[in-house]
Amino acid sequence: MKLFRGRDTRSRVLSLLAQTRPDLSARELRGEQRLQQDLGLDSLSVVALAVRLHEEWGLDLVVLAEQAPSIVTVDDLVRTVENLTDGTE
Repeated sequence: MKLFRGRDTRSRVLSLLAQTRPDLSARELRGEQRLQQDLGLDSLSVVALAVRLHEEWGLDLVVLAEQAPSIVTVDDLVRTVENLTDGTE
């Protein structure tokens, strides 16, 4: 289910991330923020985010799990999604 069709990858990722943490606004998120340390994502939130990414882009959950160690910041997450989708919707 593509909720954010037509929006650029970064804004779509930020919107999904904000949905994972309802106390955050997508506008408050900055690229250098660390997902776990700064934003407080726990393992359950990370899984929920991965599922949302799968639903939005059809990303393979196994591939996302393999990439997880290199996804530390918001920018890392956006880059990973861009790389896995080749920048396409």
